[in-house]
Amino acid sequence: MSVTAQSLKIPAGRGADLRLADIGAATVIFSISAFAAGSQSRTRIATLVSNVGLAVSALAGLAALPRLTKTSGVALLVMDLLAHLWTLALLTAAAGPVRTVGWRAFLGAFLFGFLGLTGLARFLGRPLILALGTSSLFAAAIWVPITEELCKMLPVILILVLALRRMEKRPPLLDLVLVGAWAAAGFALYENATYGRGGFSLTAIPIVSSIFPATLKGSAFGWTVSQSGHMVHTMLIALGVGFAFLYRSRLRRSWIVAASALAVTLIEHCSQNAISTGGANKIVAEVLLAITLSGRLSAILVVAGVAYVLTIEWRAVGGGFRPAQWLRLRPAELQRRSALLAALQTRETPGTTNIHENSP
Repeated sequence: MSVTAQSLKIPAGRGADLRLADIGAATVIFSISAFAAGSQSRTRIATLVSNVGLAVSALAGLAALPRLTKTSGVALLVMDLLAHLWTLALLTAAAGPVRTVGWRAFLGAFLFGFLGLTGLARFLGRPLILALGTSSLFAAAIWVPITEELCKMLPVILILVLALRRMEKRPPLLDLVLVGAWAAAGFALYENATYGRGGFSLTAIPIVSSIFPATLKGSAFGWTVSQSGHMVHTMLIALGVGFAFLYRSRLRRSWIVAASALAVTLIEHCSQNAISTGGANKIVAEVLLAITLSGRLSAILVVAGVAYVLTIEWRAVGGGFRPAQWLRLRPAELQRRSALLAALQTRETPGTTNIHENSP
């Protein structure tokens, strides 16, 4: 199930959902505004506005905690937060040598997910849930997953649109994955708190839990099911969609990468929502569980995809092992990385030349 269905038990109203969405949207826009800033003076202004936006959103998040922790309790919320931070720390450290987006964007994306995206998802999903009921297979297993995945991708889409407008400077694909992961972590933390679930385990699911300790372990029709959750799903979609657009000159039919990521995510998300409602057909559910490796496929693809992107982007940027730059990006280093990544993404590889270029 989802935060959309849960909101019917704790109704906040459409107005409240929109207010949360507005606060979160303003936060992420201000936080990422420095990415689009050109001159040094504009960057300083963007940074100031970003700090104010983050402070306001942080206070709004703290104000929401007493209501959220009534169900889950503070301890469970903290454990769930630590589980998501574990994955975020691994990913952020791995992307350190190529990263071009600063910590404000990540924190803004997290608060956007926690405050705004959950409110937006409720706003979009509530009318259909109210009309068809929480037991409706279409509402719970199709409409809700699609709208939630779309909402969580909004910060990624914002950066992608800004990036595609430039040819001389580009962010790494890992930045898109990071922003998506931070936003989805905030979304998941809010949703898990409303359901009183979550936790931290490095052993619940072998190998998967060591990287994604927030992954839940369940069972259905005698199968042990890995519930990867929002962060893994958004990371996979960001990988696929980001690769399809940023590296489209390097791979023919790059749209297949995006389509595959979307298909795997939605099959996992939709099938597990269907199972949780009790309305899933046993044969169909078992086929889908087999296809998704009992919910492990998305996590496997994320690890493989991140490893591949790390390899090509690390090689392109170079610069050696400089941990100090992993925490603080200096303007000169940021410019260097952005230019090298732009060259990597826009340079055509052999066999990708448009056939019309060689026509008389």
